[in-house]
Amino acid sequence: MNSSEFQQSAGKIEELLERVNALNDTDARATALDLVQSFMDLQGAAVTRVVEILSESGESGRNALAQLGKDPIVCGLMVLYGVHPVSLGDRVKGAIEKLAPQLRKQSASVELIDVSDTIVRVKIESTGHGCGSTPDAIRQSVEQAIREAAPEVAEVIAEGVSSTASGFIAVDMIKPATKEERHYEESTA
Repeated sequence: MNSSEFQQSAGKIEELLERVNALNDTDARATALDLVQSFMDLQGAAVTRVVEILSESGESGRNALAQLGKDPIVCGLMVLYGVHPVSLGDRVKGAIEKLAPQLRKQSASVELIDVSDTIVRVKIESTGHGCGSTPDAIRQSVEQAIREAAPEVAEVIAEGVSSTASGFIAVDMIKPATKEERHYEESTA
């Protein structure tokens, strides 16, 4: 499953939940919502336990956890259940650093200005002379990289280029859990 397919599945789940919420039969609606909540609780416990086991499994476990945290689909689940091993700020910084060589080829650069709970502010500079380097294309590349690394980001504010809203995953689907925040060591390998 790629990011696009994941996004489609998340949209389908949101659509089905809206249909369940619209049911006239209050017992059926309550039962369906209870089923969804029970499934999410079970899934959340499993994801949390996987993170705990890997973080306690030495260097190889932490390496595996770091790799899982970089996967856009697994990252989304870790964020959803509040157990991502890397802080929001570090994930955003990493996404920008990873994108920097591609932007240089497009005669552009991006600078991280600020990261809050759900908003990222960046400054994008572009000469507009690189291949595929329209301001809109560059902005979209930056937004996509940030949202893949940090799906809980609701808005990317790009200074220096015009910005239009673009969603990745519905915010309602990825609100972090209100569990105590855990910090795990990230491997240096």
